[in-house]
Amino acid sequence: MTDSVADTLYESIARPLAELCPAATVRNIEDRQAHADAWHAIDALGYTDALIPDGGGGAGLVLPEVFGLLFAAGEAGLPFPFGDTIAARALLARAGHSGNGACIAIAKSIPAAGDGIACAEVPGAWLVDAFLVEHDDTWLLMPAAQARITAGTYRRSSGSPSWPTREAATARLALEHAGAAAWTNALRSAEMAGTMQAVLRQTIAYAQERSQFGKPLGRFQAVQQDISVLAEQVASVAMAARLGCAATAHQPDPTRAAMARLRACEAVPTVCAIAHAVHGAIGVTDELTLGLRTARLREWRATGASEQQCAATIGAHVLAGPARPLLDIVRDAVTPA
Repeated sequence: MTDSVADTLYESIARPLAELCPAATVRNIEDRQAHADAWHAIDALGYTDALIPDGGGGAGLVLPEVFGLLFAAGEAGLPFPFGDTIAARALLARAGHSGNGACIAIAKSIPAAGDGIACAEVPGAWLVDAFLVEHDDTWLLMPAAQARITAGTYRRSSGSPSWPTREAATARLALEHAGAAAWTNALRSAEMAGTMQAVLRQTIAYAQERSQFGKPLGRFQAVQQDISVLAEQVASVAMAARLGCAATAHQPDPTRAAMARLRACEAVPTVCAIAHAVHGAIGVTDELTLGLRTARLREWRATGASEQQCAATIGAHVLAGPARPLLDIVRDAVTPA
């Protein structure tokens, strides 16, 4: 039932997002030009309240069911933290607060001077209205208007926000089962899976259209082999991401989310290298959106929980239980029933 709901939601949102986010619009948003109107159009589709309970004005869906929305957002190249907003609004609604149509990024605080709050390398930081920050076992809703944002490493729309005092928070929420790492691991993995699917589709199309020595690139055995490896990576990440969103409650399971992120991050170098190798020099030009997608994949890999941290989370889960064959642990504890 859950997979069918996720797939149905994907079919319902994929086309509208593609129409709202053509390449020119995405580039303008990345340059922080007129992004508010674009966000309002996306928000008006009604999917950003998907995880809010029925009684709170939302759709009352659970995390596995919104996988299709996250996948579609990544596939469409959505510059905004779409998945973060879905999760943040649900967390706010369950605590009795309203998201008020805001675009919200989820982040974890880093050490800051005095009573200040700071976050490092938040994707889409320049595009949001607020940040839901995990700080000392509490969620703080920090307004973007009062933040000092320094430039990001990978995209002009990303950055590192900070506030001189935590008193700037407009809401405080109790931290429940899952913190910022579990949420962003699950959400980002699904969006990475969608982005990789778009990279695969774009690479196959280019190999079929571009000719060399009188025949399409896709007719060369070496290129076929590379694209096969690319397809294997993309399929693996999609499966892991779907499992990473599998949860019986409204919150992600930290172990499954870490597993999904680890698989997605491991695939990024291979996916990006093969896609750019097939495209050649044209892959980094403004003529194609490939560079936008691979830059975002690299950013998502470099920000948030590291691969070592994800592996440590999985290892701690394995060691915390009774001694069992690893296959039993994977089947019973990591994958959903």
